[in-house]
Amino acid sequence: MKKFFLMLASVALCISTTTAQKPIPHAVGISSKNTTTRTEIILPKVKGYNCYKGDFHVHTTYSDGRLNPAARVIEAWLDGLDIVAITDHYEHHSGVRNMLKTISMKDSTVINYKMAKVSHNKIHEEAVSQLEKSGYPMLLVKGGEITRKPEDVGHFNLLFLSDIDAAFDKDPAEALRKAKAQGGIVIHNHPAWRRKTSDKTEFHQQVYGEGLVDGAEVINGRTFYPHIVRRCIDENLTMFANTDEHSLTDARFDEAGVFRTMTIVLAEELTEAAVKEAILQRRTIAYSCGYLVGEESWLNEFVNAAVDCRVTSVDEKKRMVRLTNTSSILLNLRRGKTTYVLEPFQSIMVSLYANKETGEHSAPVFHVDNMWQADYQHPKIELTIDE
Repeated sequence: MKKFFLMLASVALCISTTTAQKPIPHAVGISSKNTTTRTEIILPKVKGYNCYKGDFHVHTTYSDGRLNPAARVIEAWLDGLDIVAITDHYEHHSGVRNMLKTISMKDSTVINYKMAKVSHNKIHEEAVSQLEKSGYPMLLVKGGEITRKPEDVGHFNLLFLSDIDAAFDKDPAEALRKAKAQGGIVIHNHPAWRRKTSDKTEFHQQVYGEGLVDGAEVINGRTFYPHIVRRCIDENLTMFANTDEHSLTDARFDEAGVFRTMTIVLAEELTEAAVKEAILQRRTIAYSCGYLVGEESWLNEFVNAAVDCRVTSVDEKKRMVRLTNTSSILLNLRRGKTTYVLEPFQSIMVSLYANKETGEHSAPVFHVDNMWQADYQHPKIELTIDE
C-alpha cells in the first residue's frame, strides 16, 4: 500500500512539474467577438418609396470637427444611416491649422499653416476609401459648406458636386451658382441661427430669387425652426434635418436615448440619381429627438404606412380597432382628451364609439402630437382600416 501511494505521489509530481514548465504565451486574445453593432432603424415603405435615413451636414478634423472622414463614415453606419455627406467648411480649417502648429521640420522651422491648402475632394476620397474597405451599403454624397456671417449671409451646404473644390468662390452667391452649374443641390443651413428673426436678409432675397436654393434645414442638431417649415411649403423648398455634427453623435443622441437627427428621404433606390430626384421633388421628412416634421401629405402617408389598423370587434355601441406600429418611430396619437402612446413594434386597442343619432361608428382620426407641419401645428390624420 505504501508503495502505491509513493507511486501516486511521483505521478502527481511529474504532472505538477510539467504544468509548471509550460511556457507563458507572449500575447493572449481575450475575446474574438465583435461587439460593434449597427442600430437598425426600421421605417415603412411609403407610397412605393423606400425610406432612406440621411445626414447631409457633418464635419471632420479637416475643418473644425473631432473625427476624421473614415470615422465619420463608420459612425454614420453604426447610427443606422444610409446616406451621409461630409461638408467641411471652405473658409476655415482649424483642425489642419492646429495640427500644423505642432509639426516642425528637422531644423525646428515651424510649418506656416497659412500657406496650406485643403483639398475637399481629397477629404471625400478618404471617406470613399473607408466605405469601400468596410463594404457598407451606403451612399456618400460629395459636398462642402460655404460659411459666412449668419447676420447677413449665413451658411449653405453645396451637395452632389462633381468637383467640390471648384465650387468655392469668395463671392458666396457665385459659389452657389457654381454648385448649381455642376448639377448640385444647395441647402440653407440653420437659417435662424444667431439671428433674432427668420426673415430673409438682402442676400437671402437675392439667392432665393435667383432660384439658387433648393432646400433648408428646418432642424439643425436639436434645434427646430418652425417658421422655416412655412417658407419651405410656400417656396417649394425641401425640408432637411441634419446633425451639423462636429463632435460625437453618441454624446448628443445616444445618451439621450434617441436616434441621431436625420433626413428621411423617400426614394426608389439608394443611388445618387434616385436620392437627388427625391430631394428635388421634396419627398423628405425631418426627424429629431422623436419628432417628425414635414409636409402634411407626406406625414399622413408615413403614419398610414407605419400603422396597421384593423377592426377586431363591432357592436351597436362601438367597434374595437388594434393599432400596430410597424416602425422604429414612436407615435403619440391624441383623440379628444386621450393620448395613446404607440411604441415601436407594439400594439394598442382603441374604442371607436358609434354616433347616437346616426349609428355610424366614428373614424380612426388622431392628432399626431410628435409631428409638426406648417405653422407649428400637429397634423390630424385618419388611419386607413386594413382588411
